[in-house]
Amino acid sequence: MPSYRAILPIGDIHPGHNPEEVMDSAVAAVSSIATVEHTDIQILSNVPQIVVRFSLEDDGDAHFVADAMADAVSRVATTGPGRLLLRRGGRWVPR
Repeated sequence: MPSYRAILPIGDIHPGHNPEEVMDSAVAAVSSIATVEHTDIQILSNVPQIVVRFSLEDDGDAHFVADAMADAVSRVATTGPGRLLLRRGGRWVPR
């Protein structure tokens, strides 16, 4: 089963929300469609990014999962452009 990483830069938290809701909303969106394997928070060029690794049987739905995650998180915080990576041969490649 293919493994993917959806990566989303996070900006300011919207009023009335707290930082924990960012990852919670991402995981809820992804887990409603795919199997969540791992989550992480990374800092790249001083910008926090959430990473949700997931597996999915139908390769065609991976972008749908990443878009659902971005949509859910955007209700809680400002976001930047997301990235979707596929695990291929021990490496993460853009999807």
